[in-house]
Amino acid sequence: MKTRTILVFVILAFLFLNSCKKECDCYIIPDTGIVSEYDLKKSVIQVNSINLSTGFETIFSEDNNYKNRLDSDSTLYAHMCQSVIDPIRFFDDESGYFFVESNNAWMVAHATKPELIGTCRYDVVDINDKYYVRDMVEAIAYKGYGFVEYYFENPETGQDTKKLSYVKSIPVANFFIGTGFYDYNSEHYYTNEEAAMAIVENATSSMAQGISGGFELMADSMGKVMFCRNFIDHIRFFDNHSGYFFIYDFNCVNVAHGTQKDLQGQNLYNYQDSKGNYVIRGLLEVIQSSGSGYYEYYWNNPVTGKEESKTAFVYKIPGIDYFIGSGIYY
Repeated sequence: MKTRTILVFVILAFLFLNSCKKECDCYIIPDTGIVSEYDLKKSVIQVNSINLSTGFETIFSEDNNYKNRLDSDSTLYAHMCQSVIDPIRFFDDESGYFFVESNNAWMVAHATKPELIGTCRYDVVDINDKYYVRDMVEAIAYKGYGFVEYYFENPETGQDTKKLSYVKSIPVANFFIGTGFYDYNSEHYYTNEEAAMAIVENATSSMAQGISGGFELMADSMGKVMFCRNFIDHIRFFDNHSGYFFIYDFNCVNVAHGTQKDLQGQNLYNYQDSKGNYVIRGLLEVIQSSGSGYYEYYWNNPVTGKEESKTAFVYKIPGIDYFIGSGIYY
């Protein structure tokens, strides 16, 4: 276990070190062998924002099956954003949620304060008179992403509390999406293996809830299938693209896969890895027993092209007999 933990740390540190060079200018997991809760939450909000922005960008893009339906209509874009982000809550206290604003500071969608939708936010200040939305707009305009610190109402306490948010552009819509966290004072620390899986767990549960929200706009089962395939298609965690999503139904048919499109539509009930594990059956058993959880098996790593040990986290998509997963390779 010690060797495995060290290996996970090396992988995680490498992934986020390189990811920083592309997606932020300030965050690197410290090379200490442990991860603070502050650093873990910072990585969670970054990964979650990038994942959702990538999903929306794909859905809204010109070569997507939904382009004709959306027809570049910003109202329809906003409706899609609100449907997806509305049910998403993450972190143990469910204080993690999303908001979407236009590049000129109009609120497009908000998971906890729908009364803000349609209001211009450019001149809004927090309790310290900080024009924090202007900071977000500036970050999007000059870099396409960024961290912004300010005070905002914590939905768990109802009090204005210091918050760190990460915002990421959705270029085709001229929107940006953001999320953040409030708890700055925790002294909890995690091993690197625990931190890696916490990132995967929060990302997977968020995506499951968001896809469920998006399903409300789909007229039929094939629409839901195509929504799944398009939304997760270009999402990759980390700089080396080893993180991705997969979705199966309860018959073990692959609905969508981020890296292996040839699996889509195939029934993998009888698929075994090199160690004899019935992989998809095992994942389904986790879902049917508890609705979410972990499962270890061997699977092809898209980075190396080799079958490697993988720990996946799976989560039932609410309202439908589908489940979604992602994981870490060792």
